Amino acid sequence: MNFLRSMHFRLLGLLFAFLLISSAVYAGENHFRWYDDEDYKPYIYKDKDGNPRGIFRDLMEEIFGRLGIPLTVKLFPWKRTQVFVHNGLADGMVTAATKKRLETMVATDPLVISGEKIFARRDNPRIEQIKQIRSIDGMKDFSVVEVVGSGWAEERFKKLPHVVWVPKLDSALYMLANGRVDLYVMNEFSGIELIRAMMKKPSPFQENFKKIVVSPNTLGEIRYSLLINKNSKWASLVPRINAILKEIKRDGTYDRILKRYLTLEGQ
Repeated sequence: MNFLRSMHFRLLGLLFAFLLISSAVYAGENHFRWYDDEDYKPYIYKDKDGNPRGIFRDLMEEIFGRLGIPLTVKLFPWKRTQVFVHNGLADGMVTAATKKRLETMVATDPLVISGEKIFARRDNPRIEQIKQIRSIDGMKDFSVVEVVGSGWAEERFKKLPHVVWVPKLDSALYMLANGRVDLYVMNEFSGIELIRAMMKKPSPFQENFKKIVVSPNTLGEIRYSLLINKNSKWASLVPRINAILKEIKRDGTYDRILKRYLTLEGQ
């Protein structure tokens, strides 16, 4: 009798666990699973409490709110995020639509279009030459640092002879600040924000960050689209998302979101 009672409770426990898992899977199927970069200010990042913040988050919440589709947001190191979406463990991410990514994903119209600019130290002996660079080809005589996983750079920097690839953004910034490379190409807004943050951090290299300046010329635009895995049940959403993007630009919502992050102090 005790054996039967024990088996009864075990079966009930297994049934309860199965129902919990099934309901979680079912709920997950009704959510768009958006995974993205945990450290790409001001576009997408974790705040001090681990919550997602940034331009992409606000735009995605607005878009999916209007679609009436719940949004699940998880942020990871960038390289891991790309693996999750590529393998279908997440539905989408916001990034540049490179040829390689479009092999496994479909892209919406750009959520954000931004300019890539050169950052260098003002005391670089060739700073005037650097300021005149207007194309990636013009960087070939300079040493360049870049972060592994940047699809935009991986496609465009193939012919540059002096590229140092590092695993983290902080590593790239320290190399530039300490004069170990000549150039680092970054998005203008996120680059300025990152360098300002580095200036405030107590560090033996704090003064070196104050020597970094941004070139006046834009090397190219990055179009940040929502990329959705082709096998995701939500891949067919692209036309509806594009329509909502136009709608939020018409009604002023889009500009209000950008101003929260891109308005400089004193303006």
